[in-house]
Amino acid sequence: MQAWLHDLWLPFSAAAAKAHKSMTIWFNAIAGAAVVALPLAQEQLPQLQDYLPAGLYHYLMGTVVAGNIILRFKTRSALAAK
Repeated sequence: MQAWLHDLWLPFSAAAAKAHKSMTIWFNAIAGAAVVALPLAQEQLPQLQDYLPAGLYHYLMGTVVAGNIILRFKTRSALAAK
């Protein structure tokens, strides 16, 4: 690997090795899965339409934004330092 590419890769590699310890990573992974699964669930289970609000995606995205803001204030150390 070229030296400049190796220098770019090292910080990412150190952070990625400890990503499973990050609440922000877990929160975003679960939220991302929910965003993908929700339309599939609505298509496969049409009876859910009566129970889910019309603006569900807006609420879900608002929750993701709020969760990321809260977790950002909670974060005190870099991912590589965990």
